[in-house]
Amino acid sequence: MPPIYVHYLLIPHPSEAKILLQSTADSLTLPRYESTEPHYWQTVSPVNQLADKQLGLKLTTLRCLKTEFSNGQISMFYAMDGRRIPLDRSLPEGVIWTAQDALDNLPVEQKSVVDEWFLWQSDADVIQTEWYRSGWFEKATAWIEEQFDDRGIFMTAPIEQVRSWERSAILRAQTTFGQYYFKATPTIFRHEPPLVKWLAFTYPEDFPKPLLVDGWQRWLLMPDYGSQTLDTVREIDRWESALRHFAALQISLSVRISDLIGLGCPDRRLYHLKDAIEPLLMSSAESLSGSSLKMSSDELDQLRARIPEFKQACTDLLAYSIPASLEHGDFWAGQVVINGDKSIFIDWSDCSISHPFFSLYFLSDTDIQLPDVPDVRDRLRDAYLQLWSTYEPLPKLIDAYNLAMKLAPLHHALIYQHLILPKMQNKWEMNNMIPFYLRRL
Repeated sequence: MPPIYVHYLLIPHPSEAKILLQSTADSLTLPRYESTEPHYWQTVSPVNQLADKQLGLKLTTLRCLKTEFSNGQISMFYAMDGRRIPLDRSLPEGVIWTAQDALDNLPVEQKSVVDEWFLWQSDADVIQTEWYRSGWFEKATAWIEEQFDDRGIFMTAPIEQVRSWERSAILRAQTTFGQYYFKATPTIFRHEPPLVKWLAFTYPEDFPKPLLVDGWQRWLLMPDYGSQTLDTVREIDRWESALRHFAALQISLSVRISDLIGLGCPDRRLYHLKDAIEPLLMSSAESLSGSSLKMSSDELDQLRARIPEFKQACTDLLAYSIPASLEHGDFWAGQVVINGDKSIFIDWSDCSISHPFFSLYFLSDTDIQLPDVPDVRDRLRDAYLQLWSTYEPLPKLIDAYNLAMKLAPLHHALIYQHLILPKMQNKWEMNNMIPFYLRRL
């Protein structure tokens, strides 16, 4: 049976220390709505639609406060932005504003979430993520509308909030010139907006030009690249074409390392990886565990025993003549947009300068996506590697690829340990990624 998605909405009063609760004869609860429609917790458009449909309130979401998984049920708690609720707004029957000091009758789990939220809101200056602050949506939409007005582009519908998590905020606008997407990035990924602009300028046939990039605010406004992504395609030829295209781009970018460093792309080349493996794996089980994925001492003992093997693999991989290039960091078929006969590669937040083959780690799961294709992983691997044959013959490239697949989980885990998690305020959102990759070793 599919899981049940339970949404709890924490809706604050626009001007007082109150929240909206559902009241029955003997209990109070946060507004609670069930659905069987799946969505990632960071995708907030369904949450906003629930608030509109169930409560008649047109709201945006600040952030997901918590997720829980148990007994076939996924519970998600969302903090909404209530500042635009009219003070004279009539509420549906059974829904009341309740003061902070009168919340003792809430279920214990809900009250802990609410208490934490009130504490979080008590000092707005500590909220590092701009879009987690009340009023940010209005600021962003005003900027988008200004860019459209300056260019004679007219909106045909209100701007829609699509996603909100610490990694990014995504908004969507329908216009007379088609659909546009707005992306805001945190300081962790300050390199992404200038990189996207540079890629579009340097490779205009491969990367559509953004409408505008505001590097200071780390904002991107981009035309819709297309609605079909590679993960929805079942023709192996199309996958092979996309991977050949990706390899050609990486080969071209391998001679632009100084440009990429100038744009702020992190340098994670193999000698950095080799030096970082032992400190990573000798870290405590607690520091390498996430909110729901825990690393045991036995698991770490197994990995620590392999430290010499992993370091030797770095040395061996360095012996091949394959140059470093732009490594995507979060590459999978959903990051490839199909636009006619072109493949457009999106979402470069996690990218770094490293061994290019690390991007192909997602191929380990392609037999699930293309179950009817014999030897699918080998076919896709070879389609990608054939473009690198000017550096090594194919048998050697396959050997290098196998070494890269052994090291790729360490490369990705270190991106989270060194670059992402240290700068995140709400670490629960992404702290399962380190144990996820270590488990795959």
